[in-house]
Amino acid sequence: MKRNIEQASFAMLAHALTRKGVNVTIAGGRSYTDGKRIVIGVGEWNAMICSLLHESAHLNHTDFNAISGPKLNFNLVLKNAVNVLEDIRIDLRNIREFPGALRSYQASRQILVNIIEKREFTKCTDDILYYILLVGNLENGITAIKPVLSKFDWVTPELECLSIKYAHLAQKAVNSDEVRILAVNLLLELKAMQQTNQPQDDQQEGNAEGNAEGNAEGDAEGDAEGDAEGDAEGKANGNALCNSQGFKDIDLEKSLEELDIGKLLEAYRDQQSSSNYSKVPRPIDTLSYTVQQLLNGRPNYLFPAANLQVNGAVSNAIKVMFRQRNTKLSGVTQFGELDEDRLVDAFLGNPGAKNIRRDVAANLAVGVLLDASGSMGYPWDDQQSSAVATKAAMAMTQALEKQSGVKTSLSLFGESYLELKGFAQKTPAVLPYTDLGGTNTGSAMMEMGSKLILQSSQKKVMFVITDGQPDNHYDVVGAVNWVLQFGVVVLPVIIGRIDLKMSGFQGLQVACIDNINELPKQLMQLLKQHI
Repeated sequence: MKRNIEQASFAMLAHALTRKGVNVTIAGGRSYTDGKRIVIGVGEWNAMICSLLHESAHLNHTDFNAISGPKLNFNLVLKNAVNVLEDIRIDLRNIREFPGALRSYQASRQILVNIIEKREFTKCTDDILYYILLVGNLENGITAIKPVLSKFDWVTPELECLSIKYAHLAQKAVNSDEVRILAVNLLLELKAMQQTNQPQDDQQEGNAEGNAEGNAEGDAEGDAEGDAEGDAEGKANGNALCNSQGFKDIDLEKSLEELDIGKLLEAYRDQQSSSNYSKVPRPIDTLSYTVQQLLNGRPNYLFPAANLQVNGAVSNAIKVMFRQRNTKLSGVTQFGELDEDRLVDAFLGNPGAKNIRRDVAANLAVGVLLDASGSMGYPWDDQQSSAVATKAAMAMTQALEKQSGVKTSLSLFGESYLELKGFAQKTPAVLPYTDLGGTNTGSAMMEMGSKLILQSSQKKVMFVITDGQPDNHYDVVGAVNWVLQFGVVVLPVIIGRIDLKMSGFQGLQVACIDNINELPKQLMQLLKQHI
């Protein structure tokens, strides 16, 4: 399935982050980062890009200890000021680090414009901070926000200069600690400015124009202390207010909403009436252990030795299937594997060598999810479901990765998710097995699906090897419906016999096996139908 521009942009940014060791997951619920992983809540692609840019900027550049804590949590005005200035700072660093991201920022900021256009002024500090956020975006080169600036016609020249000054200071701030100090100073300057902007008499208004120019110059030079002292001496700005919600009417001690780009994007997504995003399962907990770390820890169980007969049967069947797939007759020419002997025979006029073959790369990404919940048992006993499942997973992964143009990934799942082999890795000779508790099949499918849809391969397939007893079959239905939108084919391999309706796989082509010897035939039936 061809990806649209937004999906391709999301994938490129996600790949750039992955190369830095950051895992990007798409799932239901809110977007967040924990420092090693970014979870993006499902929504429209432009909103998801905006969330990914925002969360990646926080992950790379924000010290959350510096901008959180009881003092900020109980002072929403200060917290909002910190959030706005920090967003300006980290966005600029993101743009410098990923120059191509500016284009995505331009497109995604239309969401912010839409939010502000629908927003009513509340006569509290939020009004000013929204304006400073827009000014900061403009100073960062994000010109898409220009149209909505006209809504802030009550902003005085003095306030405009102060906003520009603090946007510049935020851009230059070295870390989140400096941003917190800037936020405190900003609020102090706003209070001093508002006090001297209260109209006192006609003479004061007559002298306002010259004073405003002097204040603006002082602000632009960054002399906050001098401005505050000058304002205290009676230098008032007499700029005529263009509407009733003017600067003088704003309550600087009050905030009504949490001004955070991430939360604004979440609110925007939740307002989209056409979405079915609530049906997508929440993210699964991911374990960060590598295979070598697990092996060094001497795990209780390993994947059992491969069944060479089954592995050979699966490998040969897949090889034949791909050879048949690459055979396309066009007149007397057959495109498949290039064979020099056949070319020479054909050139010499040998009538038995009229078919010339040339291989076509499969261009396929295959993710294998292996149920490691308690109900699967342990792989040391051939009678246990896990013994059949692990042998099936290894046979499929090893056979497929030998084919040209095929990338494979293998992960265990239960209550949590453990990746054993990524798409860019070869399957290790020895793999650890661990019981991962419950059966969050739907959430695990979202984790694997996130990785699959970011692959550039033309075709994407997800095998789910399980005993078919998920904790919540509605989560499985939600995950299946979501990944299918992006061309991911879901092929369940069920160990034993189950009620498909309660597995969440109802309506899908399913392979059911009781022992490993049944795998080759069942697997080929699935692959021929879908690959």
